[in-house]
Amino acid sequence: MIQGVRRSSRGATSSSVARSTPALSRAVIYVVRGEVLFLFFTAVSVALHPGFVLQRDEGGMSNYGLHVKTAVPYTLALALLVLYSARAASLYGGGDGRLRRLRQLILSYSAVVFSILLSTYFYSLNEALKDLHFSLGTALIVVVGVGSIWMYRLWPPTLETRSLLAAQLTGDVLALLTVVGTLHLLFLTEILSNVAFAALLIRTCRRVAIEDAHLAQSKDATS
Repeated sequence: MIQGVRRSSRGATSSSVARSTPALSRAVIYVVRGEVLFLFFTAVSVALHPGFVLQRDEGGMSNYGLHVKTAVPYTLALALLVLYSARAASLYGGGDGRLRRLRQLILSYSAVVFSILLSTYFYSLNEALKDLHFSLGTALIVVVGVGSIWMYRLWPPTLETRSLLAAQLTGDVLALLTVVGTLHLLFLTEILSNVAFAALLIRTCRRVAIEDAHLAQSKDATS
């Protein structure tokens, strides 16, 4: 009878491992895929029309959404980033507080990026829509900045995480200075901020998945 209870417990734990760990591993893959596709299609946009952003008084990524030549790769860059980020977030349902906050961060990030994508096609029509579009850009700066600080504080800091956080916050500060007209480096600051945030996010998702797998294995071994 006791052996039967132990076997049942072990089977339940193994089932939990089978459900939890692969899901978190898939979440990492989705986050990586979304970020890679974002960078790829952004590079395609720049290659098709480098003059929009690689000039002295450079504009931002949104310029690519306003022109037929680059609208498709621009849309794919942001839409696929949102799609895969949302798919990753869906795998963090339940769990502890850390997983819930990670899910909220990714969902907030996805929602703001999607809103920016939609506003891109209309912000040139009038000043009100332009202000809305730039307000969403500012909201994205806040989300990735606060999210980066939170992810940085999850574990003891390392040289890698310090460098990534410094790069991300530098990108945010330069982007804000560009918004108010002090600088004209919008595209470069957008890329710097996003790449650093993406690196912190991928690192966080990987560590969460690894720790979950180790915890599940430990529980399985003691059952």
